[in-house]
Amino acid sequence: MGIYPVALAIFIFGIFAGSLGAMLGLGGGVLMIIFLLLALNIPAHQAVALSLIAVIASSSMGGSVYIKDRMTNLKLAMVLETFTVTGAVAGAFLALSLPVSAIQVLLGCVLFYTSITMFRERKEEGEGAECSGSSPLHGEFYDEQSCATVKYSIKNLKLGAAASLIAGAVSGIVGIGGGVIKVPIMNIVMKIPIKAAAATSNFMVGVTAAASAVVYFQNGLVDLQLAAPTMLGIMIGAYIGTRLLARSRSVVLRRVLAVVLAFFGFVLLLKTGGVLVW
Repeated sequence: MGIYPVALAIFIFGIFAGSLGAMLGLGGGVLMIIFLLLALNIPAHQAVALSLIAVIASSSMGGSVYIKDRMTNLKLAMVLETFTVTGAVAGAFLALSLPVSAIQVLLGCVLFYTSITMFRERKEEGEGAECSGSSPLHGEFYDEQSCATVKYSIKNLKLGAAASLIAGAVSGIVGIGGGVIKVPIMNIVMKIPIKAAAATSNFMVGVTAAASAVVYFQNGLVDLQLAAPTMLGIMIGAYIGTRLLARSRSVVLRRVLAVVLAFFGFVLLLKTGGVLVW
């Protein structure tokens, strides 16, 4: 396949991946890497590099819109990102000595369990806990779907920070990106409304990906001919996704995320079993 058909396919799929990634706080990269490896058969290191570019592009576009709409909890993002980045660095070193297959099986099971938990959760955003106390990490945002201001308290911050550390480590080991783990942690463990969790995660994943992308770029693994359509498609999709998030029902978002989590859990188990290789 020539460079132009490949670039067009990446651009078109990037719109889809960017939309879903921005809506769910995944960054789009986790979808792109599956497409690049399985559909286009792009070499693994180049696929990972393009996936990181996709995450940065999605986070830049979606993050700016969410910050403008005041859906992103920036203070909480900075706190959790400290633990996530630390875990990601540690995970990169651990990947050299730990049996990755065991981690992948464990993560696949966790994703399936989280998927079931999120699918069964039925509480709407407007029914969330009101802010209590004066913690600077509490947040609020205007929900266009319910036409109401949603205020929420941050619960289990220490547990959420520890889970973010683990999420970063697992992300560094298995290379699927942190958003697919961060959003359920914030929503289920820390009791943050799913829309705020997705917006905050979307900001965080770009910060993490930027550091890794520099390494790939310095080693000449970023294909600039494919990076351009990747970024363009992802950014268009991310803008669409930010608009859809504001108008979507929370329960629908949770169920879509549940399906995505189950999908990646299935992919990880297939990868561990040798059915998928990258």
